[in-house]
Amino acid sequence: MVLTLKIKRPIKLIESPELKHKLEKNIQKIYYLKFFTMFNLLMPVIVPFFESKGAGMRGVYTLQAVFAATVFLLEIPSGYISDILGRKKSLLLSAALKGVGFSLFPLADDLTVLIIAEVILGIAVSLNSGSDTALIYDTLEATGSKKAQIKILGRSISYFSLGEALASLLASILMMLSFNIDHLAIISALTSWIGFIITATLVEPPRQKMGTKHQENFSYIYQGLFKQTRLLNLIILNSILSSTGTLIAVWLFQKYWHDIKIPMIYFGFLWALTNLVVSFTSRHAHKIEKFWGSSNVILIIGSLPIAGYLGISFIDHSFGILACLLFKVCRGWGQVIFRDALNKRVTGDFRATANSITQMGVRILFILLGPLLGFLIDSKGLQNATTVMAGLYTIVFIFAILPLLRERHNFIKIK
Repeated sequence: MVLTLKIKRPIKLIESPELKHKLEKNIQKIYYLKFFTMFNLLMPVIVPFFESKGAGMRGVYTLQAVFAATVFLLEIPSGYISDILGRKKSLLLSAALKGVGFSLFPLADDLTVLIIAEVILGIAVSLNSGSDTALIYDTLEATGSKKAQIKILGRSISYFSLGEALASLLASILMMLSFNIDHLAIISALTSWIGFIITATLVEPPRQKMGTKHQENFSYIYQGLFKQTRLLNLIILNSILSSTGTLIAVWLFQKYWHDIKIPMIYFGFLWALTNLVVSFTSRHAHKIEKFWGSSNVILIIGSLPIAGYLGISFIDHSFGILACLLFKVCRGWGQVIFRDALNKRVTGDFRATANSITQMGVRILFILLGPLLGFLIDSKGLQNATTVMAGLYTIVFIFAILPLLRERHNFIKIK
């Protein structure tokens, strides 16, 4: 899906061997940062944890809507801040706020404290969103690296999911040793500060930055993102829709597992399995795209949410876990394929903002659909709610995935 872009602002290669060596270490540090970003023992039982504090499924989705709203409000400003002030400063503040947010969880005794924590975590995520990916592409461009960008991106997402998978395994083991969810919340609060230590060692890559005239910058970003090609517009749209479909699904997994009578003590193992699938599929996404071709992979990515939601709707026994895994395959491939396609089509001076705009789109849709889905689950049942979602993503397939394939085909013919 690579499209050659006429870069308006030149890539600045570094000449200092010492600086180049330090910058090259950024990639490995980003892997570690991604790993510990999701090394959170509370996540595999986060829904029961919220429910233990008085939140039903409607409350769970409301909390996530608050989180999504916070990210939405700050998504573009935070990406712009990263582009103007630098990746490291943005990531460092993000890591500090993440530590504060998760440190509030063990102190929560009602929904109010949880809402405050979710707002803080929303600010943290907005500052991180796009900055780590932008740092990868900026570093590779500044060092003149010949490594495939999509391969490095896939590996970073792989570490992200691997961290969550291993934390989930540890969570289940600890629960077998009589640790409860409050103990897991305390451990998660402590481990949430590791990312801050790693971030402090990153080196800001030199790059061309936008000027201080914000109105001109906004116009430049708008032209670069939305007035370049219809193909880029469709890539952004499908990235948003794909990520939203899998994000919404993740928040109903634990409810589904409970409904099909899987003991909570196994949730950690299942959460680990789902994230290992993301880790594996994202790590090898570039190989899959090369072997099967972009069009075939996009077709599969578009079909998987439909199959996943239908599976949850109609499978009422433990084999339903396979339906959950379909979303994770979609997430692993979708994040890499669409995100790489976007980052190759924008320049380094507004790359973080570009990534933030796509994430803002995800948050908008989650704010709209998440609480509605939670209400449907509480009032109509999980099966009916997920059937509605399957119908919605059938519409997405027709009006977003198929146009993307047609546009890509037209571009190849012209080229």
